[in-house]
Amino acid sequence: MKNIMITGASNGIGKATFDAIDKDLFDNIILIDKKNSDYCDEKTTSILCDIAKEEDVKRVFNFLDDKGIVITHAVNCAGVTGPSKTFSESTLEEFDKVMNVNLRGTFMMLKSQLEHMNKAMQGRIVNITSVLGSCAIAGGSQYGASKAGIIALTKHLAIEYAQKNILINCISPGGVDTDLIDDLRNSLGVEVLAQMHPVKRIATPDEIANYIKFMIETATTFQTGTEIFIDGGYSAQ
Repeated sequence: MKNIMITGASNGIGKATFDAIDKDLFDNIILIDKKNSDYCDEKTTSILCDIAKEEDVKRVFNFLDDKGIVITHAVNCAGVTGPSKTFSESTLEEFDKVMNVNLRGTFMMLKSQLEHMNKAMQGRIVNITSVLGSCAIAGGSQYGASKAGIIALTKHLAIEYAQKNILINCISPGGVDTDLIDDLRNSLGVEVLAQMHPVKRIATPDEIANYIKFMIETATTFQTGTEIFIDGGYSAQ
């Protein structure tokens, strides 16, 4: 059986991923988010969960265990951007919030997902990071550090699980037209944000979801531990 979990599924890249995947490939589709999702049918289950809260994560996987659902595929999209401000203006409280959701939350999800995949003796994980985890922009230190941590987790875990039929990769988008970039829109302006990318625009969530679909569904069986830039050329500058 193949069962997929998508975090951050109520909007943005997570919602686009759910829309893009071939539902017939999976026996169960588990959608995770802090907000209610409209998706619900015989194979799709939407579960409220704040990935920054350990009790929420445990509740999700206890529910799956009770239902006998073992996760074999996962797309980890859930995250926050944090404030767009200089390092000198940043506060420890802001830093902790970004890290608790993006890095600590993803760590907790990965730990439980990988326990399931070990049982299933197979697995594929795609973590959604950011070009700012490897490249820099003024005012992006908190967010960039949290995403850099996920990139590192992806690579280290890929090595640990390489001989267990579990493939772990990450996609690092550039600017994507979602609610998460509202701070950058407000501080930089839409046109400036677009001009930062050589293609002179930002991506749609659907464009990123197409790459996720490819990595989750196709025979990419020799790919693990990679960071794939889908950034309109940003990282090539």
